[in-house]
Amino acid sequence: MKNFLSFVATFVAICSLCCCGSKRAPQGVFERTVLFVNGDAGSKYYRIPAVVTAADGSVVAVADKRMDCLWDLPNHIDIVCRRSEDLGRTWSEPVTIAGKDTTMGYGDAAVVLDRQSGRLICLMVADNGLWQSCADHYAHLMMAVSEDHGRTWSEPRDLSNQLYGPDCPDSLRCQWYGAFFASGAALQLKEGRLMVVMVTRTKPERGGDLSCYVAYSDDGGEHWSVSQTPGDYRGDEAKLVELTNGDILMSIRNKDQGARRMALSHDRGVTWEATYEQTDLLDPACNGDIIRYNYGADSFLLHSIPYHAHNRENVSILVSYDEGKTWPVKRSLCPGEAGYSALTQLADGTIGCFVEEGNFQEGFQMVFYRFSPDWLTK
Repeated sequence: MKNFLSFVATFVAICSLCCCGSKRAPQGVFERTVLFVNGDAGSKYYRIPAVVTAADGSVVAVADKRMDCLWDLPNHIDIVCRRSEDLGRTWSEPVTIAGKDTTMGYGDAAVVLDRQSGRLICLMVADNGLWQSCADHYAHLMMAVSEDHGRTWSEPRDLSNQLYGPDCPDSLRCQWYGAFFASGAALQLKEGRLMVVMVTRTKPERGGDLSCYVAYSDDGGEHWSVSQTPGDYRGDEAKLVELTNGDILMSIRNKDQGARRMALSHDRGVTWEATYEQTDLLDPACNGDIIRYNYGADSFLLHSIPYHAHNRENVSILVSYDEGKTWPVKRSLCPGEAGYSALTQLADGTIGCFVEEGNFQEGFQMVFYRFSPDWLTK
């Protein structure tokens, strides 16, 4: 009976997030809260934001706790999170998702709510770095799960042999040299498929081109498959959003800077059309996020990137009303130095953006912004 009541409560909470009927989001909201700074909990640095709204409406903000060095794996990195049960006004103490009491490093979290089970899923890379990864010591792709809306997390489970690497049964993917999940928001399709971009190093050269394949699961994360073709052969961190016609749009960090690169899939992410450049989305080769805002009668796409900047600064929120064809609304959120960002829609229809503010010389502070949709067009 207890499990049944818990299931009912979770189902009602999920429905309140996804089926908002004629509700209107609040207006006039703009709040800023710093969640992590250099030195917190004995860590010299923090980076790599991810954020998700749980089935109970709480907000879970996830970051890399980069203990001794600002740079990526194989340095000492834990993945930590803080929770808010009041729409981002106050936050819990940090909880370690992966890395506690171990020498293995974890990083680059991608998070998603599985609406069918109510579980939060955190996907990550572990152990070796992308460019150091090789058959004898490769970067591992991992998954941790929370059954209680981010309060506690399972031990990370290794997914690598399903996806790539020397133990992968696929004759092509077993020859890949390294991979990581693109941090920020993973995606769940309306019918339940979980998806995340898997940035892969398919050649032995270090510092060369990367391919943006998609890892997907149709059973809540138990088993994973990989797309037949990549969204891009010369990409980097990329994000996914489902369009109203069922197509999947991939927004890709352009390694050469300039316009974002985009790709479309018409078969739920299994194959991808040729990449094209979105000329009204300009950013300095930086990770960003893309989600669908869906509340009451409102439905549009949101994108967060350092817009129209030669360096990592001016993280902005961009809006598309035509399924990603154009992005006419561009509102600056962090006009100063800032890099990666992650987006989520909150339970009341406001929007959350988790941003790293700062630079590689002094480090970053991890800041959560909450704003109402009307702020975008003021």
